[in-house]
Amino acid sequence: MNKFHSIVSRRDFMKGLGLAGAGLGAAAAAAPVFHDLDEAASAPVAGGFRRPWWVKEREYEDPTCEVDWNQIERSDNSWTMHGVRNGVKGGYLFAGQKYLDWQKEGSDLAFNGVKNNEPGLTLRDMALEGGASPLLMGLNKVVNFVLPEIDQNEVLAQFGFTAAAWPNASSFWVASAPPDFWGVSKWQGTPEENSRMLRSAMRFFGASEVRFAELNEKTKKLIFTHHVHNTPIVFEDVDRAYEVAGQKFVLPDKPLYIISVAIQMSKEMYRQGNAGIRFAANNMRYRLNNVVQVATQSFLKGIGYQGIGYPSESLFHGMMPSQADAILTGFAEMARNNNYCISPEFGTVVGYYSILTDLPLAPDKPIDAGYFRFCHTCRKCAEACPSQAISFDSEPSWEIPPSSVDPAKETKYSTPGKKVFHTDSPACYSRWIGLHGCARCMGTCVFNTNMKAMVHDVVRATVGTTGLFNGFLWNADKAFGYGLVPPEKWEEWWDKDYPVLGQDSTIGSYYGGY
Repeated sequence: MNKFHSIVSRRDFMKGLGLAGAGLGAAAAAAPVFHDLDEAASAPVAGGFRRPWWVKEREYEDPTCEVDWNQIERSDNSWTMHGVRNGVKGGYLFAGQKYLDWQKEGSDLAFNGVKNNEPGLTLRDMALEGGASPLLMGLNKVVNFVLPEIDQNEVLAQFGFTAAAWPNASSFWVASAPPDFWGVSKWQGTPEENSRMLRSAMRFFGASEVRFAELNEKTKKLIFTHHVHNTPIVFEDVDRAYEVAGQKFVLPDKPLYIISVAIQMSKEMYRQGNAGIRFAANNMRYRLNNVVQVATQSFLKGIGYQGIGYPSESLFHGMMPSQADAILTGFAEMARNNNYCISPEFGTVVGYYSILTDLPLAPDKPIDAGYFRFCHTCRKCAEACPSQAISFDSEPSWEIPPSSVDPAKETKYSTPGKKVFHTDSPACYSRWIGLHGCARCMGTCVFNTNMKAMVHDVVRATVGTTGLFNGFLWNADKAFGYGLVPPEKWEEWWDKDYPVLGQDSTIGSYYGGY
């Protein structure tokens, strides 16, 4: 299969599309633009932490700062700067009025900064600081429908602060204090300003990308009637969302907005037939989203709004179908397998989540990147499905066919109103269970390729502008050997260098030289 990974064959492939002009040919002949996983694996240092050539190694125990190992002894961490009863805080700073004066100095700096809207100390700056606080780690063990309240005196005590230095401490929410703590009004901005602000905050918190939609009379129909454990989800004439444990989740019947959150998963891990490696990538997205949700809820509290997230009774299930808001906000298009969707940036291997908020946001629009049109021709995922749960039809349909698992049962696993290729979800899930997490369809998808190679950009641009080459590209994808990794290569994943978290964090970043 390596012959399909050479520059020459890729140039020939692009000539087949009629796209390999002089400029493109020159680019292809330049330095290694099209290096791929096969080439990386064959490199002498594959699997190691590669440093620039000018970084030199020294002997073990001999760093560039001199160390006399005869004088080194074990130390007491309570005497470091983080120690409270001893150390820099307890041993040097806590005694006398001077320490209280310093605390008040820091408190006044923060309060005056927020009240005077000083750059770096604005309400949203402090909310961002709070959302990133390690104090939230105690809460992100399980996600929360709405963010709970804790005793601020306990929060302050962890950092060696006295509550007397911080007025209104009892109203402090977790890590981000609400506006009335600072004595100011809640954040006010246009929907466009709010959207830019929230996107910046959430990408900092760990979201791969975020997009927005309005919850109006039509899109309210996307909210589930009941949560996964049969708890009703209802709208009431209240200002804030609340939960009655085991009885109901209450959404305020007022203007709300959808924050659609994308969390990348590792494309390489989804190509592995090894269930453990692939399932690890799937599990990771829930853990990462857990952190993003709690931090976002804290940030929204800090600017005076609410974040309504995934209930604590299940971190896997939210208020609405995740692919519905992903398609609605333009993250992705529907795929042949209607249990997932395809993003121009992330392909198929990405998890979507939603948070509701009363912060006014500018809605994003659905997209046409040619992917759903491509799915009319391509059946690669259907061919890979071990339970034949994915439709082979050439056209989508309004009708939901019965499940092959029990054709006599009424179809309730999908809702009407969508002209799609309907996937047999019970049959799909039977293999998900039996194969310890299947997802072969996502791993083999034509669009589960990495972004950096120029040829992939050309293919995406071609698919997005015309369907003329769709059949050719489908067959070319199989000929190039993309998709699932053969069993004899599953364990090679451990010896290759991949991005941190398996993500390309530069997607969507256009500043700072990225």
